[in-house]
Amino acid sequence: MSYGWRELDGVSIEVCDECGFDTREVESEDAALAAAFAALAELVQRPDSDRKPSDEIFSAEEYVDHCVEVTEALLGYIHDRLGTPRSECPDLEASRAAAATVLPVLTADERATVIEDVYPWPVTVQWVVSHLLHDLEHHVLDIRRGYAGFVLADSEGSTSRR
Repeated sequence: MSYGWRELDGVSIEVCDECGFDTREVESEDAALAAAFAALAELVQRPDSDRKPSDEIFSAEEYVDHCVEVTEALLGYIHDRLGTPRSECPDLEASRAAAATVLPVLTADERATVIEDVYPWPVTVQWVVSHLLHDLEHHVLDIRRGYAGFVLADSEGSTSRR
């Protein structure tokens, strides 16, 4: 897997060749974030949500916990740069609510604001928002992949590999 950021036509985009995320393909950021949070909430309700696909791979519950931590951290970078109070995200629902409250009201000027002290290179608030969306969507895929692996490992049948 590789993902990266590129400057295309003066716009910073994030593209991932594993999950297919491409900032340019996001039609509605609000809808995409809501869908990602809803998918995470649904996926963690399964009875095997605590099961790890392998020692090195998170369980669904661990991925959701990671998504909560990432949401709080990335929103925190935005709050810190804009001088607004940080959102507390103790769980998935609070993370969803914070993202749904904070992100839609960001102005174009706020989204263009540069954050210089978090990453090894300067990024904009918009870049952080796009990165959050990619992270959430990617982990939805990770969880689904883990669940599919359980079915393949736990049942009889044939498996085709490329």
